[in-house]
Parts: sequence; C-alpha cells; structure tokens
Amino acid sequence: MDNRRKRGEESSDDSPMYSRLFIVCEKGLTKEHFEDAFNKFGTIEDIRMPRDHNTGESKGIAYIKFSKTSEAANAMEEMNLKVLPNSNRPLKVMVAGNRSDIQTDDHDDEKYRRIFINVAKTATEDMLQEHFSEFGHVESILIQRDRNSGESRGFAYIRYRKFSEAACAFENCERKYRAIFALPKGHNKRPETSFEFNINNLATSSANMRTSVLSLMKTRPGNYTRVNFMCSPYINQKQVEKLFDIIPGMVVCQFYVDLVRNCGKGTVSFTNPVSAAYAVEKLDRFEYPPGSHILVRPDNTKFDPKDNNFTKLPNAVSNLKNAISATTNADSPDLAQLAEAIAEASKLIKMATAGVSDDMIPNSNDLNYCSVKLPPTQPLADVDSPVAKRCFLVCKPQPPPLTILRDVFCRFGNLINVYTLPNKTVGYARYATVEAADNAMKSLHGAEICGVRMKVLEAEDEAPAKRMRYD
Repeated sequence: MDNRRKRGEESSDDSPMYSRLFIVCEKGLTKEHFEDAFNKFGTIEDIRMPRDHNTGESKGIAYIKFSKTSEAANAMEEMNLKVLPNSNRPLKVMVAGNRSDIQTDDHDDEKYRRIFINVAKTATEDMLQEHFSEFGHVESILIQRDRNSGESRGFAYIRYRKFSEAACAFENCERKYRAIFALPKGHNKRPETSFEFNINNLATSSANMRTSVLSLMKTRPGNYTRVNFMCSPYINQKQVEKLFDIIPGMVVCQFYVDLVRNCGKGTVSFTNPVSAAYAVEKLDRFEYPPGSHILVRPDNTKFDPKDNNFTKLPNAVSNLKNAISATTNADSPDLAQLAEAIAEASKLIKMATAGVSDDMIPNSNDLNYCSVKLPPTQPLADVDSPVAKRCFLVCKPQPPPLTILRDVFCRFGNLINVYTLPNKTVGYARYATVEAADNAMKSLHGAEICGVRMKVLEAEDEAPAKRMRYD
C-alpha cells in the first residue's frame, strides 16, 4: 500500500515540529529511490528535491516530510550515513526546520532530545520518572523551582538519550503535560541593541569602579571635580541625573535648555577627581537618548557644591515680577527698584550658568545643531523658481525647528524652501538646482540636527498642479 499522501491533500507546513528531514545525497538519486527507502518509517507527506534552474540537474539534496515527528526521528537515526542502492555516497540525514531551511546541527543535538512540560506544583522527579521512562531512557529531569522558597514553578525539562525517544514522549505522554520540544537556551532571547549594550557595559564598569576607587586614583589622575555636558534638548533634568548617577560620587547636577541653540547644557559635580575623570571617559560621546549623543568635558574652574545659585533663581524671579507689577500699577514708577531687580536676576543667571558657556564646551554646531561640518550660509533662491529636485526628510522622534532646518539646508545653495508636514516626522526640501539637492543629500543623510538623526533621500517628482475646470 502506498503510504505517501498526495501533495495538496494536506498542508506541508512543518507541523508537528521537527517532522521534516534534510538529506545530502548523490545527484543521481530520484524521488522514487527515497520513497522506497524511507516509506517503511511512516507516512511520507512530501518529497522535494531542488534542481538547478539553468541545467535542471539535481542539487544533491532532498527534503522529506513525515506526518509525525517520531517517524522522522526513526528515519534519521536509521538512515543517517547509510548508502542507498544505485549510490556510492552515504546519506547525511538531518532535521530541517521548515520547507527551505537547512539545519547544520548534529543529529543528536540536545534540542532534539529535550522536552518542556507543565507539571502540578506537587509533582516530584520520581513521579515524572515513572511516567516518562515508558517512552525511552531518561537522562535527566529538572523541575524549575523558586530560588527563595524552593517551591515548584509549575514546569519541568526532561532530556532523553535519543531524538526518537523524546519524539515518542512528545506524542504519547498524558495530555495534561502539554509537552513541546524545548528550545535551546537563549534561542528566543531578543538581541541586545547597541544602546542597551553600551548602557549595560557602563553600569557594569561603574559597579566595578565602586569596589576599586583607590586603584583607579593611581591610573586616572585629575585636577577637576566638575564636568560640563551638552546633550539633546528633548531629555529632562531627572533623566540626566539618572545617567550621571551611574558614576559613583555625584554630588549635584545642574541642567538647563539653551533655547537659542536648541540644546541641553549643564554641569555635574563629583566628590573626587577620579569620578569626574571617569565620567568624561565613559560618558563623552555616549549615545543618550538613542540616536543622539552627549558631550562631556572637564571643568577646571573652582566650584563649591554647596553654593548652588540655581536655588536662588526662584526668589530673584519673584522679586523681578513684583517690581514689574509695582512699576506697571504705580502712578510714579520706582525705576531704581526695577533696575535693581533686573540686575539681581541677571547676575544670578550668569553665576548659575557659569561653567557651561561655549568657551568650555566646543561649539554647539559640532554636536547638537548639526553633527557634520556645514558650508557657509547662502541666500535662498527665489520662491517662484522652478523646482529642479526635492529631498525627502525623515526626522524622528520629531522634526527640528523650521528655522534650524532652513539654516542647515540653505547652506548648499539654491534652496527654495524646506518644510515638514503637520503632526508628521517627514518633510521636504525643494532646490532650484539638482547639484544643490545632491550635495545636501550627500552631506546630511545620517547627520544629527539638534540631536535628531536625519534621513535625507531623493523625493519623487512632484505631481503637476491640477488645472481648475471652468464650465
């Protein structure tokens, strides 16, 4: 009786798991040869032998799909390294993950011999041994338990000596166990992003630093205890504090947003020069938030952490508001009082932000305004100039200010206009010459503008304006 099903009666998807075999063979073998040799192991659902598209010759590989995992397991264990009639080359039989997958794992790999089961919290290893040894030689049973209480977590792993034994248990154990093949450790773990790797590496390094500060003082001498930083304007004081607090010894963090250059600036003070030097070493050019970078530089000016002028600013602002209000409502305004309030507020702002000036941090054009070197500013093209080429802009998580975009994109000459779509992260830059648009794309694609990573691509041609129809 022919045990092979017609191709199309049933889906040839790999269900159940590991029921498809991948075979390396001699090119002269045919489907009939495989059907005759493998038919005895069970129901063959599909045999596929890929061929070269140009010559039509067999590639020397074959896929055989069985109806059960145990059938595929028995066939693999029996036929691996066997020589078929009319052939001089032994077969290499392996498990294939799906119709086109080629597994290079050895046929006795642990992932084919280990099953995952759900168990009652009262179940013991002896109880599981008694039931699952019916299907083959059990090498180990591991019930997952809580580390603190030792109580079962409700699932277990059972490892067999052979793939066929695990497959038999997978198919025939009591349904309450809901058995499946266990994936290898780490198989379904999400890959770690570069940002996660950097932050984890930083945290680990800083944790090690806490235990070896004295040794680091010998290797990282420094004569400063405060650092200046510049960062994206889209993060807040709390986030900056959490980042710098990874470095041991942080005393105070001052942060404000430079509205003129649209970037964040501040200072961080540490209890010792080792920590300050370590902050510069580890956090300078660190990617935070993802897609932007933070710039950290030493501050060699003297600073008393207790003298925090930021705490005095609210009182100065309050005094200034009261002076303005009194001057507005009074018949004879006290201009001297108003001038004194303005002078006090200006003085405190200057003192509070001392140490984070552009003299101590490289020009913000180098980091937050634009991460690439820009040519000089050039005048805009006439607004009615014909559009030679458009650039498509993608700016996530949000577009920079239009004034900044205009200043950046006009530097390549012949810019007609640049704009972003309302409530979108995309926009367009329209140029009067192809050369100017090409230069903008070449220089700005992948650059950071105000801490925002930009994509600058060639846009499709604009559709011609529809003519108004008159009756």
